[in-house]
Amino acid sequence: MRRCSTALLVLWMLLALPVAAVSAGPATPEAAGLVDITKVAPDVKLDIRYATPNNFTKVAVYPAAKCYLRADVAARLARVQADLEKQGLGLKVYDCYRPFSIQKKFWALVPNEDWVAKPVEKDGKPATGSKHNRGAAVDLTLVDAAGNELPMPSGFDDFTEKARRDYTGGDKAALANSKRLEAAMRKEGFEPLPSEWWHFDGPGWQGYELLDAPIN
Repeated sequence: MRRCSTALLVLWMLLALPVAAVSAGPATPEAAGLVDITKVAPDVKLDIRYATPNNFTKVAVYPAAKCYLRADVAARLARVQADLEKQGLGLKVYDCYRPFSIQKKFWALVPNEDWVAKPVEKDGKPATGSKHNRGAAVDLTLVDAAGNELPMPSGFDDFTEKARRDYTGGDKAALANSKRLEAAMRKEGFEPLPSEWWHFDGPGWQGYELLDAPIN
């Protein structure tokens, strides 16, 4: 997907605006019942892209490089990490919980539901959005014992067919790595997103509310 300079300028303008809470709610991820993944799975590597300019927006969106998840989702991810370590592998996380207000800014840049969940409010409250807004989704990849990323069919946040799970082109080893990651996540009940090899949803995500507690 081509990202034009005009679209990036729009996002930069949005990011410069003060973020008002969508509705009264928890002031922090912890108050919302989210868990810092480093507390339950300290060996999981973090590369929170939206806390750096190394992402499709080209600017840092999160003020802190932290991964918050629902307790059950975090526990499942910890078990995936433990199983992979037996194979000399591990996980590196790109994104976890995402505030609803940030989702709205992403949608302003990429208004395409194949890649970004459309954020909708009703009566001033989040009504629909991303599973990331619920703290029930995680974006990640595989790393070796030294923490080096294994080849995958595409990079993170690649808005092309290469990101899709049904993509069959490119490097066979990269495709095999993607399938290996998917198998490890499915074993713990995670649901893979068809359009993004890196995205997985925790089981029961429908039962978690959409949140706008800022990352700090």
